Amino acid sequence: MTDLPPSAPQPRSPVWMRVVLALSLTLNLAVLGIVGGAALRSHDEHRPGPVRDLGFGPFNGALSPEDRKELRRAFMDDGPDIRSARRAMRQDFAAILEALRAEPFDPAALQQVLDRQNARGAEMLAYGQKLIFERVAAMDPEARRAFADRLEQSLTRKRGPDKREHPREETPRGQDD
Repeated sequence: MTDLPPSAPQPRSPVWMRVVLALSLTLNLAVLGIVGGAALRSHDEHRPGPVRDLGFGPFNGALSPEDRKELRRAFMDDGPDIRSARRAMRQDFAAILEALRAEPFDPAALQQVLDRQNARGAEMLAYGQKLIFERVAAMDPEARRAFADRLEQSLTRKRGPDKREHPREETPRGQDD
């Protein structure tokens, strides 16, 4: 039996690099979920479709079914191309892996990919805001007030297991009045 010389231990990635990778992966999975959900639901008129996936949050609950339908139609007709967005995400994943494995490590190369992802996300957010703005601007005063009421309800809806509206203010132990 031959004795092999002990191999040098592989250097570990710095903590900041692992954090950046985790954040990037999280962002990419979120965008992938948005794009994938929009693509999968685009042909079913009975599902909310990409309006919810655009991240309108409480605005989504305030929209009437007709508003949601129109926003979904506008997104699918005029919004960012879903296929090219998915292709760009796959390319970004490959570029991130390449940048992380490169020796010597080039932080600027990784930052460039992260900046591209950020720009793509900002584009989606800006498009969603544009759709909401145009829809609200076209409403008559009565419809806009009704929208505001529904938005307020959406913002104050009780959430969580105990259905509290706002987090309870904690009193330090032993200081009950």
